[in-house]
Amino acid sequence: MEPEVSLDGTRIHAATDGCGSNAVDRDTGRKRPATLADVAASARLVDALDQFDLYWMMVSAQDVPRERRVAQEYLTALRNTGKPVQMIDMGRPEEAETLVRMASALNAAGVVQGPPVSALVSVVSPLRLDPDGTQAALAFAAAGLPIVACSMPIAGVTAPATSAGCLLLAHAESLALATILEIASPGAPVIYCSFASFAHGRTGATNYADPRAEWTAAAAAQLGRSVGIPCFSSGGLLAMMARPDILSGGGLLETSTLLALEQLVIENEALRDCRLAAAAPDLGSDALATELIAHVGPGGNFLAQRHTLQHMKQFVLPKFRESSDDVESHARERALTEARRLLESHPVPPLPAAVDATLERIVNEAASP
Repeated sequence: MEPEVSLDGTRIHAATDGCGSNAVDRDTGRKRPATLADVAASARLVDALDQFDLYWMMVSAQDVPRERRVAQEYLTALRNTGKPVQMIDMGRPEEAETLVRMASALNAAGVVQGPPVSALVSVVSPLRLDPDGTQAALAFAAAGLPIVACSMPIAGVTAPATSAGCLLLAHAESLALATILEIASPGAPVIYCSFASFAHGRTGATNYADPRAEWTAAAAAQLGRSVGIPCFSSGGLLAMMARPDILSGGGLLETSTLLALEQLVIENEALRDCRLAAAAPDLGSDALATELIAHVGPGGNFLAQRHTLQHMKQFVLPKFRESSDDVESHARERALTEARRLLESHPVPPLPAAVDATLERIVNEAASP
């Protein structure tokens, strides 16, 4: 499998979004309940895309019985990606215990680097810890598996209707869960996470288009940094410039409830552009080009210069995102075509047969009365 994602503050790792209950059928284009096949397809596509570093469980498979859903989703993800897998719909202690058994089997077989699985557990805003979710998180912490202590308040609904008030509430909630985990299991690998958002002024639904969302995501990353533990944030360029350890990179529509495979391709390109925009520019002599400016002089142009040819090769153009210069770009259609191509052509090395069989047995035992 891929090397572990090291949260040492030196690199921003991109995750997908999670966790929807519906998917756009890539053959019919219609919305339907998400299935285990969607878990497989999204995990394989993320494995093929170069900007995503880890697979955050993107959908909850509605065609799998609840008692085995989380374990079956995890095994399906393992079979379709070598990148680290993070669960989000683990909400009961027995689900955590099954994942701990699966992680132990993977560790014993030596087929992973670092923790085999992590999980995001959310506080229930305002200021309430979910009993089952907290017990599940405690089981993970006791096993030394990373837990994302997350808060997801909605300003105006489950949090004060101001950026500062919503952030303060989220900060307190995330730290409350993190503190409980550290008291119970000192040294447990805990990740700070604040996904504060805003309500739509008319409907009350989450409004990710609110113009304050970017600032709030960046401020949340800085608050996470201030307490000295790894930080998971959301957002785009501004949040990336605040340098969280993990940044949610998208792939879901309709306020993170609907999987669209072409959106993963589009967001992969957006992540590339954000990384380029946030990177420190080259300020060397070749980049400053003072001699070239003097050579071209007043009224000239730089088109015929070898320096221009060399550096324009590094320019990037949108391929899967809509371009303002091309109204009929059909970017989404191209992105879906690319998603289909990658799903058909991208190979994922299989798990060792004995390991796969062991994991399958654990999943089946989880479903037994």
